[in-house]
Amino acid sequence: MKKLIVVGVIGLLIGGDVGSNVSRYFARQHANTTAVMVLLQAHQQGWERAVQGHDCGNATRELQALQFLAGEIAVALPLADAQDSVFHQHIEKIRAVLSLPSLMQCAASINEIKQVNEACDACHREYR
Repeated sequence: MKKLIVVGVIGLLIGGDVGSNVSRYFARQHANTTAVMVLLQAHQQGWERAVQGHDCGNATRELQALQFLAGEIAVALPLADAQDSVFHQHIEKIRAVLSLPSLMQCAASINEIKQVNEACDACHREYR
């Protein structure tokens, strides 16, 4: 009986260790994607505040950061971008909205901000 209890405890310890390692592996696997999305959200919110506050300098900086990070989505998710045409279309929509000529001249309006939000939301509805 004691032998069975010792074997059971050892089995639980080994199982717990294996489970912990597997969960850490999967958490690390999505770290780049999460980081890019968190940065996109932070810059999008900063851009929106700058546009609403008519702060052209900050709006331009935030827009440039958004444009750069929109390109990084494909780097963070290379297989999804290469193999999933719907995902690729979402990325291209975000890039297209962020490259509108009105945005380049610090003339962004709430309409353009809504377009960016809608493009992001469409992708999140599909893939979250």
